[in-house]
Amino acid sequence: MIAKNKVHKKILGYLKNKEFKKIYNNFDKFLNERNINTFAVSLSGGSDSMAMAYFSKCHQILNNSKIYYVHIDHKLRKHSSNEARELKYFMKKFDINCEILNWKKNKNVRGTQENARIARYNLLENFCKRKKITSLFLAHHSDDLYENFFIRMLRGSGIRGLTSFSSKDTFISSNLKSYRPFLSLSKNLLLNVTKKVFGYFIKDPSNSNNEFLRTRIRSLLSNLQKDGFDKKKFNLTYFNLQSANETLKFYSNQNILKNTSFFKKKNKNSVVINSNFFMQPNEIVLRSFSSLISKINKKYYFSRGKTLIKKIKEIRLNSFKKATVGGCIVERVNNTIIIYPENIK
Repeated sequence: MIAKNKVHKKILGYLKNKEFKKIYNNFDKFLNERNINTFAVSLSGGSDSMAMAYFSKCHQILNNSKIYYVHIDHKLRKHSSNEARELKYFMKKFDINCEILNWKKNKNVRGTQENARIARYNLLENFCKRKKITSLFLAHHSDDLYENFFIRMLRGSGIRGLTSFSSKDTFISSNLKSYRPFLSLSKNLLLNVTKKVFGYFIKDPSNSNNEFLRTRIRSLLSNLQKDGFDKKKFNLTYFNLQSANETLKFYSNQNILKNTSFFKKKNKNSVVINSNFFMQPNEIVLRSFSSLISKINKKYYFSRGKTLIKKIKEIRLNSFKKATVGGCIVERVNNTIIIYPENIK
């Protein structure tokens, strides 16, 4: 107990730094506003997540909170399992119990970054479900927001996709919400916290591998900043896009409210859509349709736009009968469209 108290005193001692104290106060306020006292921290071992682990530990000490720290070993790199064990051992010195979850890949699943990301969220979601945790904290920061914007832009995303990273509170499933309290902080600031507190973090070699789009975008942004890239002006543009996104969201919700009816099909939530639903402007129909698919499949992420646009076109041309979309069955019945879960028996 004496040794633990000594460790706790050392951890809290770093809050004497005014900058660190300010970050912690905002973090504490973030938690209190949402009445969160128990949560899981996704701990990659990178400098960003290590900083989040630090402030979470401070909150845990000062508020007697129940906090879980979880690391995913994707096994994509040769030494990833050694890094995971090293991270677990290192965090114990700070009275942080880091639980390791392993991605057991199916032979038919390629070990790509995208598949690893999907696996990571699935493992975290299952972990939180077992522990009855409803809050998952992610260490995304302002640099991630910029990178995500340019990645989505290159992929041809609409306004919703371009601004998708802006929300600090996002549902992963009906019982799990993710939080990004550091979106207003820079990567360099979090790196400074990690260096001073821990003096240790895992360096991911993929961050310097130009085969990955995110790495190339990161390099592009670095060069743009040298040429005078103004983050304040970018933030103003981003804010305007968010405002437009909220407007479209409002009218999409109105379309759902006025032109759909929810019902139970074999005790599963389903929805019937009238013909007027598809007579609205294209973006409103696309968003509304996407939201309904998301509500019925309970995945809380949106299906690919190309697939939905194709189905909407077929429905409008009366050439559509029945199809599987995003884990749902979409079926024409007379002059209406019905959506229900694919797994209804």
